[in-house]
Amino acid sequence: MSQSKARVENVDFFLEGENLVINYDIDKSKTGESFNVTMNILTTAGKKISAFALTGDIGPGVYGGKGKRIVWDLNKDNVYIDDEISVEVFIEPEMADEPSKPAKTVRAVSVGGALLRSAIFPGWGNRYVKGGGAYWLMGLVGYGAVGGSVYMNNQTEQAYQDYKESVDVTERDQLFKDAEEYQKNQEYLMYAAAGIWAIDLIWTGIQAGNANKKAKRSKVDMGYYYNPEVRGPMLVVTYKF
Repeated sequence: MSQSKARVENVDFFLEGENLVINYDIDKSKTGESFNVTMNILTTAGKKISAFALTGDIGPGVYGGKGKRIVWDLNKDNVYIDDEISVEVFIEPEMADEPSKPAKTVRAVSVGGALLRSAIFPGWGNRYVKGGGAYWLMGLVGYGAVGGSVYMNNQTEQAYQDYKESVDVTERDQLFKDAEEYQKNQEYLMYAAAGIWAIDLIWTGIQAGNANKKAKRSKVDMGYYYNPEVRGPMLVVTYKF
């Protein structure tokens, strides 16, 4: 927080019936800047007079500007002023409050709904459970593996068809090897896709179960209070429906 340039100016005071009224200004304050205001009341001998019954622009939360007013109820404090006094007003800048963060809500989720989403698109179920996140990347990888498997299967069939139609021995051997290689790659990609779906379904089920457990726990509130009838502390358990 930067150094405040605000200062107290034009302090004035006078008796108004049973009250001592103190007027002052807070000059050169920033917009929205607030202060904790205190004051000293001193006799000519330098003795401090305690003042408690104060109202107006005193204490914390006083904003800068002109026309500030403090009223001291002399009668309530049982004070009688028969001597010359001086009044000093002090300000201390207050730290600006940080905006409060919204409480994180814990919600129950549908396990079946989460699993159905993951079955359609890996990562969708986890995103539903967590309320966000880049879980959709699993879906891209999963469907990428499916697409690659389909492509390799087509390449296998094409290479095998060319193998059957070729009359050149050397070319036939190469085409047969290509068909076998394409088929292996197609199987690897198929297993990878199946693994992604299986892992995501298991992961989603666990995440959804944990989320529901947390949601149930968040509905239960425990605390203690003192019971005067039994003269001892009592445990209170509250369940929020």
